[in-house]
Amino acid sequence: MCRYIQSKQVVQSKIDDEVVMMDIESGFYFGLNSVASIIWELLKDGKTVDELAEYLITEYDVNRKQCLEETDILIKKMLDLKVIRCLEDK
Repeated sequence: MCRYIQSKQVVQSKIDDEVVMMDIESGFYFGLNSVASIIWELLKDGKTVDELAEYLITEYDVNRKQCLEETDILIKKMLDLKVIRCLEDK
């Protein structure tokens, strides 16, 4: 199981409850909505998809299945963009 963590090559700025990020290697930049920004913040210390979903379930009115699916989609997008990386549990 992977613990996902922010990549060091990303610079970020918080604007209200959203985050704007730029990958300094590719120059690609994008914004995160408020929920994705919370996930991004949680990824500072490395979290599994289950840990992220558990946190979100306590904060929002969302069922576990939907939360896991949507969190997994976001994590896969972030991996594709190389703004996070997987730390394999040992």
